[in-house]
Order: sequence, then C-alpha cells, then structure tokens
Amino acid sequence: MTRMAQRQESLKKMKLKLEELQYQQDAIESVVKVFDGNVKNNFDNSTFEGIKSNYSNISPEQLSKNIKEVLNQNGIDEDIAKISGERDLCIEMETGTGKTLVYIKTIYELYKHYGFTKFIILVPSIAIREGVISTFKNFSEQLEEIYGFTPNAFEYDSKKLHEVGKFAEEQHPQIMIMTAQAITGADRILNREHREDLFDNKRFIDLIAETKPIVIMDEPQVGMDAEETSKAIENLNALYRIRYSATHKKEHLTNLIYRLTPYDSYKQNLVKKINLYTVTEENDEATHKIEVADLSLGTGDPKVKLKAWKEQSEK
Repeated sequence: MTRMAQRQESLKKMKLKLEELQYQQDAIESVVKVFDGNVKNNFDNSTFEGIKSNYSNISPEQLSKNIKEVLNQNGIDEDIAKISGERDLCIEMETGTGKTLVYIKTIYELYKHYGFTKFIILVPSIAIREGVISTFKNFSEQLEEIYGFTPNAFEYDSKKLHEVGKFAEEQHPQIMIMTAQAITGADRILNREHREDLFDNKRFIDLIAETKPIVIMDEPQVGMDAEETSKAIENLNALYRIRYSATHKKEHLTNLIYRLTPYDSYKQNLVKKINLYTVTEENDEATHKIEVADLSLGTGDPKVKLKAWKEQSEK
C-alpha cells in the first residue's frame, strides 16, 4: 500500500468525537422548553389522509409563558427578546461555535420529547447545504447511540420527488435539507400546479404544508428575508420557524430565546483572540519604516518599489 493510500485509509477510520458542551446544551434545552406541556404526537390529528403531520396543542398563552421562563433562565431582557405571537424563535450563536450540530441535536430532542417528525433545514447556499449533510454523516452513528434512532435526513432533489412524498407519509422522523432558492418562484417544481401523480393532484408545496413542518433557518439574513423568499417560506405552513444566526436582522428578530454573544464566546474560550501587528514609528529620526518609492501602471502587470528601513544595533 502506498503512503497516500495509507493516509486515505487512516482518514476513513478517523471519527469526529461528539462533545457535550454546556453552552450548546443550553441552546438545545431553550428550544425544547418552549414546547413544554405539548402532548406527544400520536398522529391522530393529521389533516389529510395518508399524511403524517406535526401537532401541537399548546395555547398561545402557554407558549408565551414558556418563552418568558426560558428568557428568565437565560438572562435575556424581554425588550431585547422582542416577544411576539409570531411562530418564530431566534437563537443567536457566534460563528464557529457549532450551531449546525446544535440544531441537529435539537431535532433529535424535539422528536424524543414531543414526537415531532417533520423538519426542514433551510440554508442560503449549496455550500452550507453540503456542510449540513457532512455533519449528519460525521455524527449519525454517535447520535444513534445516544437517542436510539436515526432520522431519514436527505437532500432535496427536484428529480427525486418521491422523497417528498415519503417525507409527507412516513411516521419516522424526516429531515429535508434544501436551499431557500428551491422554494422561491412559481416555476419551481414544488410550486407547479396540476401534479397528477401524487395525493389528489396537490402541488408538492401544499403537500409539505400539510405536514406542518418545523423549519430550521440557517443564517436567514442571507437572502431568506427578501420579500419573495419570505412569502415562499410562509407557504411551508411551519408549525414553528427556528432561526439560527450570529447576526439576525433587527426587523426580523423576534422571540430571541438564547444568546451566545462574541463576548460570551471569547470569555468561554470558544473563539481565538486575534492579535494585530502593524508597522509603527519608534523614534523621531525614522519617520517611515516602509515607503512606496515608485509605482508603475503600464500595459502589463503593475509594479511597485518599496523602500524599507531596518534598525541596526550599535556595535
């Protein structure tokens, strides 16, 4: 076996270890506690024959009470949280602190506690979508050991619409991972009329809406708050939308139930400190350390000459 082949084989055997980090657990529990008091779904309340949907029996008053209790626990002022009756929850986590794994584990917990089985992870780009899929692959075995089940997590593909049908029909937890662009625009397959091959000619977007999915929005400020996309997300008929970002837009910030600010992240050593070094004057004799001596902007590549001063120690 060549050295390259040995390296590739070694990489295959390597596994990322699933850590129990308190700040991540706090974010997960914050969402779970919002639904405290909800009956566990037995699928007797599905609204269309053959479709298994999420179900919640919590009153708006109970939800509001739960949210206030979570805010109190997390030390967030109600004015900052912007409590409202909207079906939105906001989770604020600094970039690089593992929010993808947080919302994946939140899905597991919501099924464990309340029997919610229909989830959509909505992302702003293909690159982020691939990152989510990779996270599932890396941690699925360890999560199976913890929770005793593995959800059917799949990438939405307009050429595999049977998977959308399975998403609607199955009682086992389903997670559809898709970009926001997939649901935006009347020409998208999900939004087209006159489907003759599934559920009484329903549009696929209407089929999804019947399941009352919990929609996880990853970095929603990146294009998802645009008017057309926002309307398309409304068509999903989400039981709840849970927004995860470090930079929520103020006009869309509502029910902020958990915050991990840059200061919190630094204080807990979750992010690296950045040291910035600059060229500065050290005495009055050398007013410049680096100087542009000549600049040539001809027809070819630009050329620049720099003059630099170096301090020499006395002998």
